[in-house]
Amino acid sequence: MKKTVRALLTVLVVLVSFVSFSSASSRAESTLDKTHKQSQASYTSYHDCIRLYKLPFGKLYFLALSAANSLGYEIKEMQSRNGYIIIQTEGREFLLSVNAKNKSYTYLKLSPCDNNYYFNPQIPKKIFNYVDLNFNMDIKDLRF
Repeated sequence: MKKTVRALLTVLVVLVSFVSFSSASSRAESTLDKTHKQSQASYTSYHDCIRLYKLPFGKLYFLALSAANSLGYEIKEMQSRNGYIIIQTEGREFLLSVNAKNKSYTYLKLSPCDNNYYFNPQIPKKIFNYVDLNFNMDIKDLRF
């Protein structure tokens, strides 16, 4: 009788530990998935998507267009007169707008087309870093 009770208790302890181990591993996997999804698409502040440059409108527009092209973003539409560039990356569309403050200062702003700011914060950082690195580059006309 004691052997049977002892064997039942041993089996019960093994089953309980197996169930708790499998639920703990599933919780760890779900936490890992959530962390990865949050880092992939986290909230990006509006203030991180706008920057003021001491550049004329035309030069900043061409630098923004060049940044979108060199970073591999798909350029959907562009209007040079109004300073609008619609790009697509990571399955979402963004409006990259260049707005003149005065003759020597211009704003560069990135905003999502669906007004949902849950996207990768590296997208505006990459664009602004490209413009910062090529700030002093000369804009040349291509002659064919």
